[in-house]
Amino acid sequence: MHNQPSRVQRLLVGARNLFAAISIVAIASTLLASAATSARTAASQDFSSSFEAGDPQPAWTDTVDAGKASGVTGPKPTGIPGNVTNKVVEVTANGENTGAGEVKENLTDGDIFSKWLVFESTGWVQYKLSEPVKVVLYALGSANDAPERDPRDWTLRASNDGQTWTTLDTQVDQSFSERFQMKEYPIVNDQAYLYYRLDITRNHGADIVQLAEWQISNGEVAPPQTTVMRSAVGKGPRSAYNAKTNVGFTGVRALEYGGEHTSDGRGYSYNKVFDVDVAVTPATELSYVIFPNFVPDDLSYPSTYAAVDLAFTDGTYLSELGATDQHGATLSPQGQGASKTLYTNQWNYKVSRIGDVAAGKTIDRILVAYDNPDGPADFGGWVDDIVIAGSPVHQRPARPSDWAVTTRGTNSSGSFSRGNNIPATAVPHGFNFWAPVTNAGTRSCQP
Repeated sequence: MHNQPSRVQRLLVGARNLFAAISIVAIASTLLASAATSARTAASQDFSSSFEAGDPQPAWTDTVDAGKASGVTGPKPTGIPGNVTNKVVEVTANGENTGAGEVKENLTDGDIFSKWLVFESTGWVQYKLSEPVKVVLYALGSANDAPERDPRDWTLRASNDGQTWTTLDTQVDQSFSERFQMKEYPIVNDQAYLYYRLDITRNHGADIVQLAEWQISNGEVAPPQTTVMRSAVGKGPRSAYNAKTNVGFTGVRALEYGGEHTSDGRGYSYNKVFDVDVAVTPATELSYVIFPNFVPDDLSYPSTYAAVDLAFTDGTYLSELGATDQHGATLSPQGQGASKTLYTNQWNYKVSRIGDVAAGKTIDRILVAYDNPDGPADFGGWVDDIVIAGSPVHQRPARPSDWAVTTRGTNSSGSFSRGNNIPATAVPHGFNFWAPVTNAGTRSCQP
């Protein structure tokens, strides 16, 4: 005969079981909380993107961050209505002036201040498009100087195989009344073609032909101006003093920013680009390269009022924290513009030890921002090679003389001079007794 457990014993067993269950729940909660804490602390300390195919891609395009925009719209439409020059995938010509950067691709860059030049009294240039297009309008733009080099007589032809050509238009005794002028020519055409060719058979008397722009159009009405600042991946700057165009800094892509500052006073737009989770250490550095476009007739250089910004999980922004770049300039759009350390129409490298002001924070979003206290203005540019490094490694030159790289070149061109400078090293005392002349159009030197 077995003894039955008493009521008290049964209560004690139940209490032990309940205590064990509570303990298990408590331990599980602790483990979950620990795992969550570990997940939070396991945020990466590094990030990088050059916007190439294998790199992290933007999570947002043309998107303002948390309503941080005022007095700024998207870029003004450029080119003639229905401009399809962006469909050009190949440009060929009878010649070009590569030494001065006056190449055939300049005809498609949308920049009236660049040009194509060939050292002959006649010339031809041909476009191949990504797909056949029915062109019903085209425009030519006069270059910066020497009206005697302007086209006077020409023929526009089209083809679908690059061999058999159909004449679409012929012009005789044409002239431009001023420099940087765009003249439009409507044509009758009811067929789409893959190739278009401009044959210039006479100029205004010089032994050189030059042209700033050749745009082609399908005649469609230009799209309305967008309401937000542009922040989208593209193929890089369309015009540069001495850098390859239509590519990024290290690859074939870059992030474009741009718009119109419409207000008389301050105008700004902080656009979010990347969605990230990056922990900031005391040593963390942010670096990037930026290419502010030169805006004609505006020497306030509005495109330089731009910077990469960071939004942290605590609601603060790097531009509010007083971070400085390698020049001691505040790393904010207004700080960069006021510093005059950014040069237009060329790539500029920027780096900042953001750990000095943001250690312990977590980066939630990477932004590109424009913020200018004075308007109105047009602005735009490109950003590339964004890097956040939690433990950056710096290699310092072994000798003071190693800071100067005399083999880097002058970065001058036939249309842009940086003055009397030359990549020369003299021994034994390191002193130069000669320099090039400042005329950007010559390669000769003088004592």
